[in-house]
Amino acid sequence: MPKPASAPVTLILSAMPSEIRLIQSQLKQAKPGKLACFPYVAGRLRGRRVVTTVTGVGVTNAAMVTALFVHSFRPAEVLVSGTGSRFNPRIRTGDVVISTSTIHHAAGSLTDRGMLYRKVRGPLAGQMTHWAYKPDARLLKLARASVAGYAAESISVDGVTYQPAVVTGVVTASDLFGVSDEKIADMKAKLNPDIMEMESAAIAQVCTQLGVPHLVFRAGSNRTQSNPGTAYRKLGQTAAAAAARWTVYFAGCLAAQRSAI
Repeated sequence: MPKPASAPVTLILSAMPSEIRLIQSQLKQAKPGKLACFPYVAGRLRGRRVVTTVTGVGVTNAAMVTALFVHSFRPAEVLVSGTGSRFNPRIRTGDVVISTSTIHHAAGSLTDRGMLYRKVRGPLAGQMTHWAYKPDARLLKLARASVAGYAAESISVDGVTYQPAVVTGVVTASDLFGVSDEKIADMKAKLNPDIMEMESAAIAQVCTQLGVPHLVFRAGSNRTQSNPGTAYRKLGQTAAAAAARWTVYFAGCLAAQRSAI
C-alpha cells in the first residue's frame, strides 16, 4: 500500500481510459503504480501533485475505487473528469459542467408517478444518506473564478466549429446508460439536471462520507436518450478531451492557489 503523500495531493478520477488519457499525457515526473489490483499514474500536473486513476463505469465501481484511493492516498481533494449525456438543451457537445449538486437519480421508490426520492440507511448507526450531494464550497468558488481565464480549444461537431463553454450545473448519475422519455420528463420535473452520467453521485457520496472535498467536471457528449450507443461513440471522445483540458487547467489553478497561501 502506498504511503500517504507528505505534500497535498489531488486525486483525479475518470470512468474510462479515454477520459483520463489526455490528463495523464500532461503529467510531469509521471510514475505508474498499482493499488490492490488497480493501476494508477502519479505525477505533477501544472505544478499540482496528483494521482490519476480509472474507476470503471457505474456507481459500484466508482464507489469502490474512490474509497480505496481516498483511504490510501489521503488526498486534499477529489476531482472527477469525464463525460455525460446532455440533459439540458443549453449544454452543447464539449461544454463542461461544473457540479453545483450531484444527484442519484435512481435512489428511492419508483411509483406510478415516477421516482420518489428518499434517504436510505447509512453505514453508521442512526445515519441516513441522501440522494444529493453538494461539492466543496472552496473548490466550487475557485472553479467559478477560474473560468474567466480559461481559453477552451475550439471543437467541430457536425460541421460546426465553436469554442465550448464552461458552466455550472446539476449532474445526475445512476447505472442507467439510457433512459425512456417518461424518465426524462420525470427527471426534468423533479431535478432539472444539466448532465446525466453513471459515476459522480457515488463518488460524491463517498467523498462526503469520508470528509474529502470534491468537485465534478463533466463535458456533454450526446443528448440524453433511450439508446445513446451510436451517438456516444460519435461524440464521446470529443467530450472527454474537452473535460480533460479543463481539468488540466484547473489543476494549475489549484497549484497557484496553494503557492499563494
